[in-house]
Amino acid sequence: MRDIRKFWDARILLAIVASAMAVDTLGLFVWRYTAEPDGPINKWYDTFGGIAYIADVLSMVIGVVLAQIVSSAIGGPFNLVAFLIIVVTVQMTHDLFFSQVVVPMIPPGRNSIMDLMREYSTMKGAGWVLAVDAFYMIAVVLSTLILMEFPPYLTWFKIVGFGYATCYILFTHTPVQT
Repeated sequence: MRDIRKFWDARILLAIVASAMAVDTLGLFVWRYTAEPDGPINKWYDTFGGIAYIADVLSMVIGVVLAQIVSSAIGGPFNLVAFLIIVVTVQMTHDLFFSQVVVPMIPPGRNSIMDLMREYSTMKGAGWVLAVDAFYMIAVVLSTLILMEFPPYLTWFKIVGFGYATCYILFTHTPVQT
C-alpha cells in the first residue's frame, strides 16, 4: 500500500481529485433516484447545479489534503486506519465549524448558498450529513489508494468519464412516487 500523505505529489493530488469526482458523482446518482424530490440534497443540486458539484468535490479534496498535512506532521510510517481517522476528523470538524460558526455569521438573504446551508443545519436529522460525509471521505481515500496502483492515464480517464456523466446526472430528477 502506497503512502498517500505526500501532499506535494501532483500525481497523488490528481488521484484525490479523480476519486472525489467519482464519489460525488456516484452519490449524486444515488440521491437523484432515491431522495425526496424536494429534499435538501436535491434542492442543493437543483438550485446550484455545477457549482454545488464543484463545491462538494473541492470540499473532499481540501479535507484529504488537510489530512495529508496533519498526518505528515505527526510522522511515522503510513497507517491506513490512522489516516482514515484523521480524514474523518478533519471533515467533521469542517462540517461542524462551517454550520455552527461560518453560516450563522452571514446574514440571511446575503448569500444563497449560506441560506440553504442554514436550512440544512436547522433541519431535523441533520446529523446524517456527518455520517454521509464520513463515508464519502473514506471512499475518496480508498479510491485514491486503488487508483495509485494503476497508470496515471487512468486517473485522467476517471476525471473525464465522471465529469461527463455528472453533466447528465445533474439534470436527472427523483422519480415522483405515485
